[in-house]
Amino acid sequence: MPIINEAPEEGGYRMKDIESMKEEIEVIDSMIVKLMIQRSDIAKRIGVMKNELGIPLRDEDAEKKEIERCRTMSKNSSLPQGASESICNVLTASSAELQSTAIIKWCQKRVTIIGGNGQMGRWMRRYFRRRGAVVNIVDVSEGSMEDAADSDVVVISVPISSVESVLKAADAICKKDALIFDIASVKSSFTDDLRKMAEHRKVCSVHPMFGPSAASMFDRSVVICDCGCSNAADEAAELFNDEGSNIIVTTVERHDELMAYVLALAHASNVVFFTTLRESGIPFNELKGVASTTFKRCLDACVPLSKENASLYHEIQNLNGNAESMWNIYEGAVREVREASLSENPEKFIKLMKKGKEYLSKSRV
Repeated sequence: MPIINEAPEEGGYRMKDIESMKEEIEVIDSMIVKLMIQRSDIAKRIGVMKNELGIPLRDEDAEKKEIERCRTMSKNSSLPQGASESICNVLTASSAELQSTAIIKWCQKRVTIIGGNGQMGRWMRRYFRRRGAVVNIVDVSEGSMEDAADSDVVVISVPISSVESVLKAADAICKKDALIFDIASVKSSFTDDLRKMAEHRKVCSVHPMFGPSAASMFDRSVVICDCGCSNAADEAAELFNDEGSNIIVTTVERHDELMAYVLALAHASNVVFFTTLRESGIPFNELKGVASTTFKRCLDACVPLSKENASLYHEIQNLNGNAESMWNIYEGAVREVREASLSENPEKFIKLMKKGKEYLSKSRV
């Protein structure tokens, strides 16, 4: 470990002292990265061992102890408060994700992905192929619906507005014991079709609560919607119950009610945020230059969202049968916050903040 230059006894600092210390930082940075790589290699080996011994992937008690150890080590040091904990969280999450890739549950099935060249379609292709499945792709310029005829699993990964017609086509073509499910973000427009199909075949609905960049299933949620065939929901849950994933089983109707807030509200509030900034007439760079911590956090959410697929986001808003109810509540909440904010009496605003704190404190986060 290099030794940091102490202040010179006479004559003050010189530019070469700064350059020398920068070189020392580069050496330290190199050592840190090498140690991180070494730590990751060990973590991956631990994942293999856990898989062989049948030990659960995640040990939350061990993670808490590790964070506490980092806090203790950095106490009374020059590290900013919370820095060591943040670094520990990143390392722990990275290690767990690496370990999850070593735990592979084989899927010896024939899988057809309709819309397999889309972003989530490609993710599904990688996921099932990594598990040993034989995967067929059906898309605009590849394959045909007939390719799904002898598949054990049929995944429908097409735009929300097209799911209904593809479900009907799959119902007519697929063998009777095939598991069929879509992965659409909103189900309202084809819920009746799912219910009718579930009366005579294995069909359910699935919603991966992550995007195509997800490296693994670790600590990521998948919602399984039971549409009336519990066997189908159980089989789908088993397919994705891997790599430390979180499986949530619910009804297809409850799914859309939840998504009206988890997706539609979250998207809409961000669009309202950047639309308000734009309508203010103040240049964005000027606002960004004086940004508070809270403002920066808002930008962290709304800037990436502004670059997403606008047509898809419109479908998530427009095709959810619960969206209007959500908007009525949202508009009422805006009026309530506006009134409390502009009131000379602070009690209304304080009460709103208190109620929000009580509601959010019930979360495990």
